[in-house]
Amino acid sequence: MSVTQLVVFFVLWALQTPSRPAPAVVFVCEHGAAKSVIATAYFNKLAAERGLPFRATFRGTAPQDNLSVRAVEGLKADGVAVPTGKPSAISDTDVADATHIFAIGCTLPEKAIRSGKSADWSDVPDDQGYGPMRDAIVRHVKALLDELERAKKGA
Repeated sequence: MSVTQLVVFFVLWALQTPSRPAPAVVFVCEHGAAKSVIATAYFNKLAAERGLPFRATFRGTAPQDNLSVRAVEGLKADGVAVPTGKPSAISDTDVADATHIFAIGCTLPEKAIRSGKSADWSDVPDDQGYGPMRDAIVRHVKALLDELERAKKGA
C-alpha cells in the first residue's frame, strides 16, 4: 500500500467513525532516528495490511538532526516506506494525544511514564546491526497489533 493510499484509508476511516479516534501510538528512542523510525514504518505498514485504522509516529528523547542513514537504507531494502519527517522530541501534546507510548532503548520523560500509557521494549539490540534490531522491533509490533486487533473486536 502506498503512502497516498494509506493516507486516504485513514481519512476515510476517520470520516466514518468521528466519535472514536484511532489509537495513536508513539514510538520513542533516544535520537528519534532509528529504532522509533523502524517501529513506526513497520507498525503503519502492518496495520494497513491488516485493515486496521491505527497510526504511529516516531519521537526521541534527545533527537538528532536527521534520520539514521542505516535505518533508512534498511527500510528501503526491505521495501517499507520510510516515515516522513525529522527526529523531534516527545512533547506533552504527544503524551496527551497518545493511546500507547513505547520506549525503545531509552528512558521516557516523567510525564510519559506517569501517563499510564507507556511500556518499554528494552530487549531491542543496539549493537548488532539493522537486521537483529528490525527483527526484534517487528516481533513487538506484530504482538502489539494482535493485541489492538483483539481489543477492537471486543469493543
